[in-house]
Amino acid sequence: MKKLLNLALLTFLLTTAYGQQDPQYSFNMFNHLAVNPGFAGANGGICVKGIYHNQWMGFDKSPATMVFSGDMALDNINSGVGLNILKDDNGFNSNFYLNGNYAYRLKIGDDGDLGLGLGIGMLQNSISGEWKTPDMLNNPNGSADDDPLVPKQEAHISFDANLGVFYHTTFDKYNEMYAGVSITHLTQPKFTTDAGAEGNYFPRTYYFTGGYYYTLPNGLIQLRPSVFVKTDFVAAQTSINLTALYNQMFWGGMTYRFDNDIAIMAGATLKNNISFGVSYEITSFGNDLGSVGSLGVMLKYCFSLSSSKGRTSYKSVRFL
Repeated sequence: MKKLLNLALLTFLLTTAYGQQDPQYSFNMFNHLAVNPGFAGANGGICVKGIYHNQWMGFDKSPATMVFSGDMALDNINSGVGLNILKDDNGFNSNFYLNGNYAYRLKIGDDGDLGLGLGIGMLQNSISGEWKTPDMLNNPNGSADDDPLVPKQEAHISFDANLGVFYHTTFDKYNEMYAGVSITHLTQPKFTTDAGAEGNYFPRTYYFTGGYYYTLPNGLIQLRPSVFVKTDFVAAQTSINLTALYNQMFWGGMTYRFDNDIAIMAGATLKNNISFGVSYEITSFGNDLGSVGSLGVMLKYCFSLSSSKGRTSYKSVRFL
């Protein structure tokens, strides 16, 4: 227990001094809107999705992330709009994101679509008052209030903004690709705790993503390799994924992150346009803490308001 508390305290102090990164979860390639406003409206219909990720299960105060995203295409004005709500709990620290997104969509050639997006909103950083430092384990009467350098329970709100570009094109019935570049936290939100700790908690974070879809000649199986990179040019996280889609319904795949994380995922798209997925990620901390697992779940629903006769729903497997 003392080792885990030291880990939690060290994580908080490092993020306070050097800046926090956006949360990482296994379903990044299924929710581009969360980090790239240029994706808004890219699916051509109305899509809502929810993602839950419990990282390092079994650890006290282990990180947990909940994401809700929704977007829709506004074809009449060549645009798309979207909304992101994200809550990220990390030990004694909690972040809440809320932003609206707008993308202007351009046709590139016969089959290309480019989204130029802006996201604006707020970011709330909260600190729990339930501090239990390692020294308190040996002093039951001790309190975090005894140390003026330990932050108390508090919450601060700051303006936040994102920029993004997202491109998708179809070459033929067998081949298509997408690519995106985005920047989050353009304003670099800063928070000063009541205990006096001050730092640039949220530096600008840059995202690069790309994927290629290849449908086998039998028409039943589609292979989808993709890459996802996140960096603030101090630290970087790179993930590569390979997913196979069968009969436009069942899918499964594997993600490898270059810090020795491996995630296995699977899911399905039902006839009522509801998609769901489950992931299990294994993280290795070395000999001291061993390996722990992380669980992720995703639920998505897409539809259309099209009044065309015979078409009352919308189903896209482009971005699952």
